[in-house]
Amino acid sequence: MEIRFGKQYLVDVYEGNVHRHKEFKSNPSLVRQYVKTVQRLRVIESTEELKQHRALNFEKLKGDLKGICSVRINKQYRLLFQVVEDGTSTKLEVLELEDISKHYE
Repeated sequence: MEIRFGKQYLVDVYEGNVHRHKEFKSNPSLVRQYVKTVQRLRVIESTEELKQHRALNFEKLKGDLKGICSVRINKQYRLLFQVVEDGTSTKLEVLELEDISKHYE
């Protein structure tokens, strides 16, 4: 799948520019796990295949976050994203990364 970053801080953290973002600078473990999660998403072909990767715990969210999906970064954090189509006839799914959030907040 193609990955797009919806917010600049997600690009910064992925590229290792965490000095601008205090919460990530103090949590190098989270940064490593985030990068690893995005790399895993890059090699997955579709959301159907994503559902088979149990470690990522893919889920479509409900309530206020309806239309948003998530995968786990670790036990505490999850990566929120939307699945959009690229507009071509190939119907390639594109994940647009939206945010990193604490799971139970």
